[in-house]
Amino acid sequence: MSIKIKLLLSNILMIMIPLVLSLILAVILIGSNFGRTGFEDHKTGDQFDRVAQEIFKEFVTISNDTLNNPDKLKDPAYLRSVDDKLKSLNSGIGFVVNNNIYYLSEKIDRTKFQEEIGSKRRSEDTSYKGIHAENDIEYFSHSFKLSTGEECVLYIFFDISPIKKFVTGFISDFMKYFLLIIIFTNAVLTFIVSQSIIKPLRKLKFGVDQIKEGNLAFEISEKSKDEVGAVCRAFEEMRQRLKGALEQQLKYDEERNEFIASITHDLKTPITSIKAHIDGLRDGIADTPEKNDKYLDIVYKKAVDMDKLINDLTFYSNQTLKKIPFNFSRANLKIFIEDMMDEYQIELEKLGISIASSYNLDDNTMVKADVEKLKRVIANIFENSIKYMNKAEGHIKIDVEDKGSKVLIGIHDNGEGIKAEYLPYIFNRFYRADPSRNATKGGSGLGLAIARQIIEEHGGRIWAESEFGKGASIYFELEKIGGGNEKKDSDN
Repeated sequence: MSIKIKLLLSNILMIMIPLVLSLILAVILIGSNFGRTGFEDHKTGDQFDRVAQEIFKEFVTISNDTLNNPDKLKDPAYLRSVDDKLKSLNSGIGFVVNNNIYYLSEKIDRTKFQEEIGSKRRSEDTSYKGIHAENDIEYFSHSFKLSTGEECVLYIFFDISPIKKFVTGFISDFMKYFLLIIIFTNAVLTFIVSQSIIKPLRKLKFGVDQIKEGNLAFEISEKSKDEVGAVCRAFEEMRQRLKGALEQQLKYDEERNEFIASITHDLKTPITSIKAHIDGLRDGIADTPEKNDKYLDIVYKKAVDMDKLINDLTFYSNQTLKKIPFNFSRANLKIFIEDMMDEYQIELEKLGISIASSYNLDDNTMVKADVEKLKRVIANIFENSIKYMNKAEGHIKIDVEDKGSKVLIGIHDNGEGIKAEYLPYIFNRFYRADPSRNATKGGSGLGLAIARQIIEEHGGRIWAESEFGKGASIYFELEKIGGGNEKKDSDN
């Protein structure tokens, strides 16, 4: 729910809730105020209505009597009997003849009443506020003439102070509690709405403070669907990316340090050997032509190793920085592999290693490749197989298989193989499946890392499978351009 909708709903509720609670409050206050309005024996609204009806009924009865026998009201005994009845109803009677009081209930102030009936208000008002010391009095009046022709007015008085007390008490209590309802409703709704905004903002501030301190190992979890919740989720995504970038940077730094250490190690070893043999030549240790030639051969071999290491480092660094362009073209895969096998045939035979190939695709299958760089991939895999070949009769086999839009090339050897725990790391730079970094087998440790870079630039992937002691297999994919499914095997 958006903040706009939350604010709109809160404003609506700030109106509706007080209205509903006010109606409930009014009902409660009406009941409670009837119990303390001073009705004496009349405790409920129903009883008050009954009393008012009885007063009016008595007034009608007396009025009818005056129509039939007006002189009857001249009888004090009759007036006292009527007054006694009205007293039980908290009311009274007054009888005025020619503007003079003939009879008046004891509860009415005689002097003030006389002043009232002589004033001009008599024909305009039915309320005598001063004719009783404590209460407000209302009346019914009935004018008539006696048989003697005298002008008479009959008054029935009733006390309305309980009603006024009820109204005054009701309004006072209602306004007091209504104000509390408004304040409470406003406070609760404001708290709820503000918390839905302030709470996630506090989380954001906490996150900002943590990042400022360099700590990314925290989490901001916010489930609200409003704009602030969206900001929190975006902040959390940013934190995760920053954390990932930092971890990647730390990994790069670690790899860089390892990279420098590896370069130092791999350069220092041949340089140390070269210096030692040159010192031997200078000190005359190589005192025969044979020893001299041997020392020079070793120096030359170490120099070649250094040159190859530097070339591999230069290629790997330039490839990582995307400084080496790739020149892709259409290449006949079978012809390309056969040429590579011919190039290594003599060298492998000298080492006692045979090489063979198997094709499960059309002879004219073309692949998208940078031929020179693909040669480097094959050469690096061959050199890796040669380096770890520990069998008297070594074998290398190249399998090529059609995989629809791709071609799968597998290069297998029967060397010492790779332990399962080392397989995920053999394509890392400077990685040798030997914790002690024993460099007796030679190599820069960059061959397979360079192969992975090149294959990935071709849009494929490269991986290894091995059973330690039985050999290793390196697989990689290339994108196919045309070709068929004609199977052909050839062994060389």
